Amino acid sequence: MKNKIVKGLERDSFLKKAALFIWGVLLYSISFSLFFSNNDIVTGGSTGIALIINEIYKIDVSTFVFVFSVIALIIGFFFLGLENTLKTISGVLILPIFLKFTSIFPRYIDLSNLPMFMIILLGGIIMGLGNGIILRSGYSVGGFQTIYQILYKCFYISIGKSTLILNGILVLISSFIFGWDKALYAILGLFIASKVTDKVMLETSISKSFFIITDKYKEINDYIITILGRSATIVNATGGYSNSKKKILLCVMPTRQYFLAKQTIQEIDENAFFLITDTYEIYGGV
Repeated sequence: MKNKIVKGLERDSFLKKAALFIWGVLLYSISFSLFFSNNDIVTGGSTGIALIINEIYKIDVSTFVFVFSVIALIIGFFFLGLENTLKTISGVLILPIFLKFTSIFPRYIDLSNLPMFMIILLGGIIMGLGNGIILRSGYSVGGFQTIYQILYKCFYISIGKSTLILNGILVLISSFIFGWDKALYAILGLFIASKVTDKVMLETSISKSFFIITDKYKEINDYIITILGRSATIVNATGGYSNSKKKILLCVMPTRQYFLAKQTIQEIDENAFFLITDTYEIYGGV
């Protein structure tokens, strides 16, 4: 009976995450096709580089995204392993399909009467919703996301920094192709999308507190200090049942770093036990 209950919960969890992922990818595709692509606004990622390639070589956006993502997926398999690849395959297949489907939306929805600021605002909100929902699902659309993970694993460049660098390069390139005004709108769209993503993914608290019980506390502590630029307190503890000596890491970090920290801690020690709580106010220091 217990196994059946556990299997039922796992199945329900999988279906919920799959539904969230599909909904998130659809929202992302709508925002790109209807608000950004239709106005030559390059907002980064594989869709951003696809828009630039389409302008130069007239290669279909969805086709380029698929080819680019497959290449990134293959490379990611060698650097990131099978488990990460399996979580990315669905996104590699679904995103190009949704991009192709939503590419017809501008034919039937005319936004030409809206000011460009409103178009960017609406597009950024919808893209942020899509990104946040995708992140909550635990899956990935691949492409640049895979590249970010490889850069972190091989060169210890945080995902936040690699995202800023690569998307910044794409926006800079787009300024020479589509004009500086479009590049400035792209920066605004990225900013709005990132803020909405944080709200969807991380809710409303300004900080998160981590209580981490792990045998690899040195590696996790080093990651928190060198990559995230935060500090941690190491506390000696004793297991209530096993009576074994343990180490607990206590760390408070901005909400925007929560998802990256959570994923990376699990990668460093898949057996780590940790609690994450919302933190609304912080006083003093140690």
